[in-house]
Amino acid sequence: MRWLAILLVLTLASDGNAAVQLMTYSSGTGFFVNRDGYVITNHHVIEHCRDNINVVGSVPLSVATLVVEDVEYDLALLKTNALTIDQASLNSSKQPLRAGDPVVVVGFPGSSWETVHTKTREARILNTKGPSGEERWLEFSDALAQGNSGGPLLDGAGNVVGVVAAKGRLMVKNNTGAREEVVDQFDLAISLPVLRQFLAKHNILFREADSGIYLSSDRITDDARRFVVNVRCRVD
Repeated sequence: MRWLAILLVLTLASDGNAAVQLMTYSSGTGFFVNRDGYVITNHHVIEHCRDNINVVGSVPLSVATLVVEDVEYDLALLKTNALTIDQASLNSSKQPLRAGDPVVVVGFPGSSWETVHTKTREARILNTKGPSGEERWLEFSDALAQGNSGGPLLDGAGNVVGVVAAKGRLMVKNNTGAREEVVDQFDLAISLPVLRQFLAKHNILFREADSGIYLSSDRITDDARRFVVNVRCRVD
């Protein structure tokens, strides 16, 4: 769900006339997993612009470098020297997710990346596995827009239970078989076990917390603004 924004930039040519250059930016969401400046996002957010990455939101506009990427699981680990206010907490899994549980998406969809204002959407867990029973996915109700990719999927206590990744659609042929029709739409997040395994593999410390006390959506949003960032980069 990478969002490509086309910006017009005016530069002066050698003859003094204004020349127009088109610059393409990829914009998504990410979140700090520790106080050492490590940020998680989706691989597809930065795959075309690995050398021109910036983050902004819970920290001032800062350069970020790509540490490692996992194409198979659509994860990327970034590093910035910016001083982060806080870090996300991963759900300790003492209270496992179940279908019907409330979740919250906090990120930078649509044009919100231009103003660096987060937007929040509430949703529900539909399935703790993917559409075909895959352990790598969580399935939740339709809540995403372009730009949410790479952001945290938060449980009712504000702890991370997945990494927002994509939209899914269930298609079927109509009665005549002439064309496919959408009969269901849902969103997908990379599951918590996959995220834990990725961080552990690369020796990245992270914090866990129990999720026994539910918070309001406003409280979850306020807390998330301390560790969520807009990930943006110029596409070469």
